[in-house]
Amino acid sequence: MSTSRLYNLLVPDAPLHRRTDVDPPAPGLKGLKRAAFNLDAKVAAGPGIAEPFLVSSYAGRIDAVLLAFPSYGVEKASLSAAYRSLIEALRAGTKFVVVHHESDANVVATWFAHAGHVAADVSLVPMSDYVRFTDWAEDGYVAIRDLANSDSMTYLVEPWRFPRAGDALIADTVEGVASIGASQAPLVFQGGNCLIGDSSFWFLGKDYFADSVELVSDENGPVTIPAGVSAETFVIDMFARFVDGKRTLLTIGTAKPIALREYYGVREQQKYLLDIPASGVGTFQPIFHIDMFVTLVGHGPDGRFQVLVGDPRLADQALGVHTPYSLADVYDEIAKQLTLLGFDVHRNPLVHQPTLGRDYTLKQLREFANASDGAPLLPAVKELAVAGATDATTVTVRTWHHITWNNCLVENDGAAGRHVYLPTFGHGSHANLSAIDNDMAARWQQLGFTVHALGDFNDFATRQGVVHCIKKYLGRTVSDGSGVLFAAKAKAIEEGLSAHLSREQVFAGCCQAIASVSNANPSRIREHHKLSTFVPLAAKANLVIAVRQRFSFVDTTALFNAFYDDVGKVGELVDFVFDSQPDGNLYV
Repeated sequence: MSTSRLYNLLVPDAPLHRRTDVDPPAPGLKGLKRAAFNLDAKVAAGPGIAEPFLVSSYAGRIDAVLLAFPSYGVEKASLSAAYRSLIEALRAGTKFVVVHHESDANVVATWFAHAGHVAADVSLVPMSDYVRFTDWAEDGYVAIRDLANSDSMTYLVEPWRFPRAGDALIADTVEGVASIGASQAPLVFQGGNCLIGDSSFWFLGKDYFADSVELVSDENGPVTIPAGVSAETFVIDMFARFVDGKRTLLTIGTAKPIALREYYGVREQQKYLLDIPASGVGTFQPIFHIDMFVTLVGHGPDGRFQVLVGDPRLADQALGVHTPYSLADVYDEIAKQLTLLGFDVHRNPLVHQPTLGRDYTLKQLREFANASDGAPLLPAVKELAVAGATDATTVTVRTWHHITWNNCLVENDGAAGRHVYLPTFGHGSHANLSAIDNDMAARWQQLGFTVHALGDFNDFATRQGVVHCIKKYLGRTVSDGSGVLFAAKAKAIEEGLSAHLSREQVFAGCCQAIASVSNANPSRIREHHKLSTFVPLAAKANLVIAVRQRFSFVDTTALFNAFYDDVGKVGELVDFVFDSQPDGNLYV
């Protein structure tokens, strides 16, 4: 992110309320919120949450979402139209928790009424008009359930620091509304830099993992690293204690910091340009939040987990342009990493969009560069001079931002079906992007999804965010028939057998696994999935194969399809596992 004062000097007309504002935060921890954090009192059980489990980014019917509509968004037609397109697309019965400025209550309420959502499903949460919160509802926390409790509470767990505008007040404001709790963790993260997969993994952008390592290593920080433990290992353990104790944490990012300067001086034919390409670029990530370039889809026909990763080259090809700062090789590196981890990676267009701004003379730019904080500008000024610019030469500022279809809402469920809520950009002066709008819709349809095309999100993209950024999933129901549920059952069976547990213990573990991903009460699961003795013969054979293969699903399309269709109640599956072999041991 460009140095704030210098950037604002060069780009005085920059959009307000950018998602990257104050990101990353300035170092220093004194005086932060809840600075008297007592780790000894909380670390054993996490932040009042015994078994934290993140709400999925893709799996299950979308039951409840948090939205934030500040006055600037309500009043600006392009923003409010996009908000309303999402409200209208989400199905009736969805629960909404909506933060808004007090003076906008009536306007916001009518949006939901006109979209057919009944008042009982909409919890309006006013904030004082003087509070400067933003519409980026995704970022200031992660949403977590506590597997140790059978209640329906969702906890918004905040990072140790989040200095963007008044957004740190949102979790505290909605606490107590619609079974929402609030807590905090001594770690650095933002919701948009987290993507939560099935019951086995979740992604965290490497930038915030590195920031968390720096935080715990600070002698004035909130925690002390135990003797003999590395900072990296300690951070992994802390994320398991406070954020998700069941899934494996996988970091997304490059091995080395990305080499991209804040400013470049270039000449294109007779035009001199001051390029500012690094807005929105992270240290180890091509975009500061992974939800801007990675999308979780779900298990494919071969059992591998499908992900989309943005590809600027595909966008350049579609638009007939060449973008010099798109970092296509960085996206390629991340796609390769995910492929090596066993994911089924699909690439999709992602646009790096230029915008022409103010004109300055080279002499003015040199004066800016010679100021106390102007050093980052000096190389660009020298490049312009070498290219032929003189003190009187006019230089046009050119900023860059990302236009991304990866930042969408995904709903993958056995009962509710497969749906994607997709932003569009091919409007007005950006009509050329309609070709990519159509291409992305076709890609999702090929993956088996119903596409819900949303409104124009260009004015969000210029602020470095899109539709996934303006909501927070609070609850999702994963139904029988989904690959997620069967994966949870199969994993529980394997773990139970490996630990030589009894039939009843394995059954109980399966019920707990189902509850963990379906927002259901474990006792009700036990009631529904009773132990019995019947299961179809094909399912018996497939289950044995699956457990023996430890769920690698290599070249077993038919096997996974049987799983995906939910071959039987969990009790029947457990019965078969124990009845199929005399010793109950399926490992050979």
